[in-house]
Amino acid sequence: MSQWRIIVADSNDYSRNALKGMLLSSGHLVYEARDGGSAVRLSRSLMPDLVLIDMGIVGMNAYEVAHIIDSDNVAPVILMTQTIQRGFIEEVKNYSVFAYLLKPIDKAVLLSLTEFVIENHKKYLSLKHEIESLKKQIEARKKIERAKGLLMKVKKLDEDEAYTLMRKMSMDSTLPMEVIAERILTKYS
Repeated sequence: MSQWRIIVADSNDYSRNALKGMLLSSGHLVYEARDGGSAVRLSRSLMPDLVLIDMGIVGMNAYEVAHIIDSDNVAPVILMTQTIQRGFIEEVKNYSVFAYLLKPIDKAVLLSLTEFVIENHKKYLSLKHEIESLKKQIEARKKIERAKGLLMKVKKLDEDEAYTLMRKMSMDSTLPMEVIAERILTKYS
């Protein structure tokens, strides 16, 4: 089992200490926050692997704390609650909460859910980065195609000749094709 950095944000000392004990006994590093503002500040400074937030936390709405932590791309959030109030599930869907736990919390459930959420969050981040990379590649390709089309029009070249010219310009200047495309678009637009 991996050692993770986990923030437990709970205003109730007894509950917070119980969770802390469960997590520490499993080898995790645990940090405590007694209110919503402290949870946000601690999350931003530590960049933990997971943040557990009690729905009854004082100072800020738990949903708001979860939203801020997610918006800052800090860590996945698990909300803890005594009961599931009407509309809870719908409200959770509006925020980036990865799971919720019902109190009293069973240690085995806590540990398995913690591992599940952290591992799935890693997969989520990996996919998110891959999507961003693919978007950049697509945008670069579109730019290259526009520049190639512009060269074809301005210099009366066919598609292969325009592409060959761009590739030669790229190699001669040791600049990526995207940069060459930007220069062509700027020069001839």
